[in-house]
Amino acid sequence: MSNILITGITSCESRGVEALARAITEQLNREGGNRVTVLTQTPALDEEALAPAGARCAADPFVVSRSWQQMRPQESPAELTARSEQLLAETDLLIATGGDLHTSDYGVSTPYLRALTAAQQRDIPTAMIGQSVGPFDDPADAEAWLTVAARCDLLSVRESVSRGYLTGKLGLPEHRVQLSSDPAFLLPTATAERTSAVLGPLGLTSEDPYICLAPSQGITRFSGLGEAQHAAALTRLATALVRTRKMPVVLVPHCHDSRPHNDDRILAARIAEAAGMSQVVALPGALTASDYKGVLSRAELVISERLHAAIGALSGGVPAIAIGHSHKFNGVLAETYGDTVDVDDIHADVRAFARDNTVIDRIVHDTDATVLRTTLQQRLPLITDRARGDFAQISRLLTY
Repeated sequence: MSNILITGITSCESRGVEALARAITEQLNREGGNRVTVLTQTPALDEEALAPAGARCAADPFVVSRSWQQMRPQESPAELTARSEQLLAETDLLIATGGDLHTSDYGVSTPYLRALTAAQQRDIPTAMIGQSVGPFDDPADAEAWLTVAARCDLLSVRESVSRGYLTGKLGLPEHRVQLSSDPAFLLPTATAERTSAVLGPLGLTSEDPYICLAPSQGITRFSGLGEAQHAAALTRLATALVRTRKMPVVLVPHCHDSRPHNDDRILAARIAEAAGMSQVVALPGALTASDYKGVLSRAELVISERLHAAIGALSGGVPAIAIGHSHKFNGVLAETYGDTVDVDDIHADVRAFARDNTVIDRIVHDTDATVLRTTLQQRLPLITDRARGDFAQISRLLTY
């Protein structure tokens, strides 16, 4: 049995984070016997979410977020150091995930290198998997990331944009950066019975077509948009979809954050109220990442401001397009659909979306879900095989 430590996790309050952590844990335990510990800011909450996958959770001693401090034990610096030493003493492999932590967008890149650095100083094997990396505004951040990346036993990115940035701009040798995909492509879907139970209270059966819209309450913090402007654009989109596509729009609050600025339930309720039509409805309840994937996987089309909500749809074979604020959105979707799909057909910048009504018109009228579905079904085996490839290499690392 190997002891594996997972870093790069913030909180399973974000169902995208839960999707990452659960998918990775289940892959590590597919052949049995690994003991997986997930470092997180909300250990009690995440322990409950990840217990079915066989993970235990611990408050991250390397990164202590002030915004979640009420949801983790209060520890002195000495206590944090002692606990980090104990965790590393028991670790055979450290895996860093997190998707897009390593960029200048959020200001957390360098802190989330601490666990990797500490492991490498103790000659513990390290892997960074399914990453989107950069761009870095500060050369010191880029250098810190490169120092750690150069010592990783496995380094994979989830899209070609990041691979080009690392091998071109940052100068990593091509053989050091493997093209993979997001581990959440391997997340299990909720059972058909469970999905029907979630949709039933909305008046939807397994035969009823619908569109999913996954709004992000937090996207305005990184895009410079006002909340009212953003919500109004999403409301226009939802109502236009109902009128033009003649099917309900189900609002999917993929992030249930205890911090209001990032809680999608608030925005979903706001859109549903502003739309003022029974065909625009928000999913209620404390649903899991797999529950949401079940709902997304039955939709005719998914439009998402949360990348992992889009991945939940794509991995279930359902066409998704993104409204995003950074290169990670168009990078992941472009990689998933391949070269035959124009990136402008599957991605819109959130600033243009909110300010230019023609963007909404294009999404509503020009999105060909049938073509996207066909292309996706052809590409999906490749994308999931890439994700599984990371775990085949991790298995080899553990046998050395």
